[in-house]
Amino acid sequence: MYIHAGNRIIVSDRKTIGIFNVESIKLSDDNERYLNNIKENDKTIIVDEYDHCIISNVSSYTIISRTLIDSKKVWSKENDNIL
Repeated sequence: MYIHAGNRIIVSDRKTIGIFNVESIKLSDDNERYLNNIKENDKTIIVDEYDHCIISNVSSYTIISRTLIDSKKVWSKENDNIL
């Protein structure tokens, strides 16, 4: 299956390691290498199995929800648990 990341960008779900919120990535100095090409409007970083970064201005929640069959399996910030 493929994930539409916005701006006509499609990524393979089989090669995707993670979909991360830019603001969350900024919280740790260990993630600095992922922030090199970030622009002001960018909201999401998608990392693939080759450690390539796909940057999107669509929110990570929106991108993740596009891929879900069961929407109950989304991380919730309110209770910090998998539903």
